Amino acid sequence: MKCIPDRFQMKLLASAIACLSLSHASFAQTTKATDLGTVRIAGEGDNLGAGQMIEEDGAKGRSTVTKAAIDKARPSSNPYQLLNLQPGVNAYSFDATGLFGGNLRIRGFNSDQLGFTINGAPVNDSGNFAVFPQEYADVENLCEIFVTQGSADTDAPHVGASGGNVGLVSCGPNDNFGGKASFSLGQLNFRRAFLRVDTGAIGANRQFKAFVSVSHAETDKFKGPGKAKRDHLDAGIEWKLTSDTAFTANLLYNNAVNNNYMTVTKAQFATNPNADFTTNVPQHLASGNENTTANFAYNNVTGPAAYYGYSLNPFENYLITSRLQSRINEKLTLSAEPYFWYGYGTGGTQQVTLTENTSSGTRLGNGIGDINRNGLLTDTVGVYRGSVTETHRPGITLKANYAVANHRILAGYWFEQVNHKQTQPATTVDNSGNIADLWLRGSLVTLNNGALYQGRDYTTKSIGQSAFVTDTVSLDGERLKLMPAIRHTTIKRDFENRASLGTGLGADYSVSRSYGRTLPSLGATYKLSEPLQVFGNVTRNMRAPSNFVLSGWVSAVTYANGAVASSTLNPNNAIVEETSTNFEGGLRYFGEHFNAQGTVFRTNFQNRIASAFNPTTTTVTDYNVGDTRMQGVEFQAGSKPYKGWSFFGSATYTDSKMLSDLATQKSGAAYTLATSGMVFPDTPKTMLAAVVQYTEGPVMAALSGKFVGKRYTTLANDEFLDGYHTFDFDAGYRLPFSGWMKSPTIRLNVTNILNKRYLLANSGSGGNITTTLDSTVRGGGSPSYYVGAPRFASISFSAEF
Repeated sequence: MKCIPDRFQMKLLASAIACLSLSHASFAQTTKATDLGTVRIAGEGDNLGAGQMIEEDGAKGRSTVTKAAIDKARPSSNPYQLLNLQPGVNAYSFDATGLFGGNLRIRGFNSDQLGFTINGAPVNDSGNFAVFPQEYADVENLCEIFVTQGSADTDAPHVGASGGNVGLVSCGPNDNFGGKASFSLGQLNFRRAFLRVDTGAIGANRQFKAFVSVSHAETDKFKGPGKAKRDHLDAGIEWKLTSDTAFTANLLYNNAVNNNYMTVTKAQFATNPNADFTTNVPQHLASGNENTTANFAYNNVTGPAAYYGYSLNPFENYLITSRLQSRINEKLTLSAEPYFWYGYGTGGTQQVTLTENTSSGTRLGNGIGDINRNGLLTDTVGVYRGSVTETHRPGITLKANYAVANHRILAGYWFEQVNHKQTQPATTVDNSGNIADLWLRGSLVTLNNGALYQGRDYTTKSIGQSAFVTDTVSLDGERLKLMPAIRHTTIKRDFENRASLGTGLGADYSVSRSYGRTLPSLGATYKLSEPLQVFGNVTRNMRAPSNFVLSGWVSAVTYANGAVASSTLNPNNAIVEETSTNFEGGLRYFGEHFNAQGTVFRTNFQNRIASAFNPTTTTVTDYNVGDTRMQGVEFQAGSKPYKGWSFFGSATYTDSKMLSDLATQKSGAAYTLATSGMVFPDTPKTMLAAVVQYTEGPVMAALSGKFVGKRYTTLANDEFLDGYHTFDFDAGYRLPFSGWMKSPTIRLNVTNILNKRYLLANSGSGGNITTTLDSTVRGGGSPSYYVGAPRFASISFSAEF
């Protein structure tokens, strides 16, 4: 089944062409230096650190990747790849193109402990705060990516950020009519096409401008069968309603289907580094003989236990962001920033077997019906079953900026209301590997009473709110700035479970929980001299528990006539918010030839949330399992071009330590795992990154490298991954063409040029980190890992018109 029908791709292209009709042919074809889409071998952002930094002047440690650096990257790159050279950032992508996604840690905090925004709107999963970087943007339309390493911004709309935050900022429409096109080809059948059209400023007073862009990208996996396929649309408008009032809006749409990469243990990697899912389609026996699980197998073919075609990640999402801002007078500016997120997706390895049941009233819905329509209810049938999530998420942030005397005050309020539906339906497959509906929207398995089969079926309605005030007080002729701030953040979850066949989910129940904290901060900067500035802050952060802590509460269920007759509810009431207190101090140097920033930090992390075994429900659920301390030093420096040469480098040292032992089970009995004093998993002590760039006239070349040190991969620190390093090479040449094309440019991107083989930790914030290699401990066993992407080369051609 195709990810997107051909007719949809034609509609996307038609939308781009339609924008041309909004423009007038007499508009000038020049482009301002700050406009999006200007293809530059060396742009304004290259004036410092090869585009990898700007002159930050806030009270928090912060790093910014500019458009100059973004434009040199492979056009399919995701935000994790673009941030990977920054201090504190431990990022990886599942492949070199970025189309399969990846993982990110900053100062030991995982991506689901960080806040992510696009144009100010939150994009973390509203249930468990996960991040999916391959969904968010086409890099041609990004002007900036920033990261605050230690704490979320006071006005950021997050309830799940106990660590820092990452922000993506889209470029606006260009002032003049025109566009940009780019085409990329590479190894593994990688291909990508991008087209953008800008209307330019139109209207009687040239008060309105817009753009729309479309792209299509696909590539094969570097190990095992399968591919990624992605279609994307971005659009934006800017409308100056009056001289003091403006409205902007952006639309992001993404539709993709990816095959998954299989993770491997260290032993499996040593035996076969290319181990992955199989091409052998599981076979059903002749109708009427499917009475054992073994019948849905590989007919004596050895190998992994899943067919690659049933390990998929289909997802579709769109995001609308907007902003209405009005300058009331010289002191007061008001703004409203509404947004709406929609997401639908399924994923994981979705190859399972279901056993049909006779019409016994002692099962939910009288049991599973006749899946294969053979008139029998005795078969075990292979199906495609996935965990579907569908999210509707409207929200708004209101802000007031007021300047009086030496104060700049920002006050605001954020509100969102989320409907987060999570189900687990199943559909049929055949012996050729065909899936009745890979999106799991139709042709679904039913129970004997006609209801849909579900492995889970619940909805979480969440209301998130935050009220905040910040003040920037300028003293001593603006050499000293004090920045006190406070926000009160809450989330209320209304959870409704509908009886399903999942473990701990077999009866209806509803529950409400609220989480919230008042989070103060205090920051300061002081200009010691013209080139030197010191800064520091102390900030409190909070992460609410995921909605999964409200699931799986049912045990001891009995049924009569297909309905629940009795059950026991075992609430998980003990879990509270995880919080952190971040202390930072640093020195910045703004020099004639280079800039530098050094930061010392310490984060005290309280009530860390991780998974543990619930002996009552015999399920794994989230608990507060202890505290963690992280401290270290970060450094970044960038030079200004000298005879075409420029440099950026970063270094990170992190000392992380768990401060509590973990209460768990061993061989069915209570057991305390000695984790106190251990290093938090996937948190390397040392990371180094650098890029050296040469730019002269039409030629650009850059060599970048990243070193990631040793990482433990269990809570008990009894397994680890060795450090690894990679080098990437980027080059470009601007063709000497002066016709209708502007700045036609050829770019070469080569990733992992030394073809290093290495493993990457498959771990989240703690919920799926293996406790120990001792398999008798709950959560113990051999960790599994992703394989680092091998050398990969691609070439791109781009031009403006």
